[in-house]
Amino acid sequence: MEIGQLYQGLTFLAYATGIIVILVGIMLVKVLFDLSKLTSNINETTNIVKEELVPTLKNVNKSVEIVSGVIIKADEGVNKVKEFIANSPLKILSKLSTIGGTVAKGFFGGLCAGLKAFGKKK
Repeated sequence: MEIGQLYQGLTFLAYATGIIVILVGIMLVKVLFDLSKLTSNINETTNIVKEELVPTLKNVNKSVEIVSGVIIKADEGVNKVKEFIANSPLKILSKLSTIGGTVAKGFFGGLCAGLKAFGKKK
């Protein structure tokens, strides 16, 4: 009787293993199908991005050229203004503020020293 139960258990194990192998095979086929679909979608997406990216990069390059030209012209204008100020009497006026600040500082320093000297109580 024990041998019969043993054969019955082994038969059940063989059927269960067969069913599991079939289920795993079906799942593997499904995974491969989904993977194939995913790769085709990725290929389509890369083609779309490639087609849209080329004109966008051309527009960006044109914009960079325009901005670069504007920056160069502005830099030339700033250099011309600097040269004009360096060669004009305005240069003296710009130095007057530093000279005036030094003179004012000395004047107020002397005034404070004089007030302190006369304001001392004996």
